[in-house]
Amino acid sequence: MLRLLTLCLAVMALLSACGPVYETQYSLVPPSSAEGRLCVNQCQQNRNYCRQNCGMSQQACVNEARSRALYEYQSYVNRQQAEKKPIKKSVSDFDRSYSCGNSSCEARCEADYRDCFGGSCGGQVIAKRVCTAFCDQEKPAPAPAAAPMLSPIPPGASPSPMATAPAAGYQAGASLCQPGMRVEVQWKGDWYPATVKDKPRKDGRCPVHYDEYSTEDDEAVSLRRIRPR
Repeated sequence: MLRLLTLCLAVMALLSACGPVYETQYSLVPPSSAEGRLCVNQCQQNRNYCRQNCGMSQQACVNEARSRALYEYQSYVNRQQAEKKPIKKSVSDFDRSYSCGNSSCEARCEADYRDCFGGSCGGQVIAKRVCTAFCDQEKPAPAPAAAPMLSPIPPGASPSPMATAPAAGYQAGASLCQPGMRVEVQWKGDWYPATVKDKPRKDGRCPVHYDEYSTEDDEAVSLRRIRPR
């Protein structure tokens, strides 16, 4: 037990010494055309079929591994009895079904779905690299350059309408970004019916669900892309 604990601590120390661990996360923006949406539905069906095949392959691997473990255990018992030695092992000592993972198979299904979504159907696949472990060792990003100072407004003069429009647009979007609010979201010049899932995030974006698409197409959008339905 002590050796196992020491080994685990050594592995954790080794991993932490390697620095932060990253993974790629994807956001999917649905296509604007009706043909594209039908294409996405077909892509989803193909992915479901692929996942089912992964599950069936994994179960077949597990069944074979357990059958082999039972055979090897029986051979071990016969050998121990013939040599008049104690039987100290069980079937689980010969079971290697733990190696029948299907993560790589499901990853292939997801990769094929993204290729179908973006390549065949005209959707947009946005990849983002995210830190998932040992993120405290991540090097801080350099501070952005200071924004240039704007000329002050002369006394008695009112700010131009163009100067106040972005703030007004942001406030209007913030009032619409309330959980359950039914809105329309702009994407590539078109507006799509959607429902707000939660309050605005810290970065100011609003999490929404497109009413005509699955939850996998949910995204967080800029408040300026939201209008009342």
